[in-house]
Amino acid sequence: MALFAEFDAASQELVLGPTLEALPSLEVELERQYAVDPSRPIAFCWMRCAGGDRNRVERTLADDDTVAEFQRIADAHDGALYRIRRSGSGVVGAYRRWVALGGELLECRGSSGRWRIEMRFPDRGAFTRYHAFLEGEGVEIALHRLSEDDAPSDDDLLTDSQYEALEIAFESGFFEVPREADLSAIANELEISNQAVSERLRRAQSSLVAEHVVSGGRQTR
Repeated sequence: MALFAEFDAASQELVLGPTLEALPSLEVELERQYAVDPSRPIAFCWMRCAGGDRNRVERTLADDDTVAEFQRIADAHDGALYRIRRSGSGVVGAYRRWVALGGELLECRGSSGRWRIEMRFPDRGAFTRYHAFLEGEGVEIALHRLSEDDAPSDDDLLTDSQYEALEIAFESGFFEVPREADLSAIANELEISNQAVSERLRRAQSSLVAEHVVSGGRQTR
């Protein structure tokens, strides 16, 4: 029975923890993450800072001991996309631990010195072990939602931010033909970048298609 968890996590030893603490106005959104070496995963993150001061962001990243290297690879009007490799030591090995427990990271956003994380685990026991691991590493955790069901509802298939993006897109006429709103309108409503909106809508639609179309058992003619 899968378990869905939403929680805040804060620690100087979490990747980008020092940067989030040093820049309270910084907003970070994880786009994707992979690891050839599980001890040093690579993350692609959109970063937006009040005033758009990228030099300040990059100076802070350079001083962040949890970051081994970073590279700005794309720019947007309100932020930039960075490729970040975490340090090989002195950082909480969260990635390796949740992979070992069968966990899946659904969404991860950082602001005000902490991460807001949404994850799926194969069962409650796996999440309990992951929670205990984080606490053992000195990570401050605040739980917001735990839910489990043999047949997940759409609320469980989608993260809160994906649901919100879909709802705003629908109500604004984004899915009408012709469209009555574009990505910029949704981005302004959510106060995020066009790229971030596009990613949320794509992931949300992919989850819904996988659940209701691909595995829904409908016969085509």
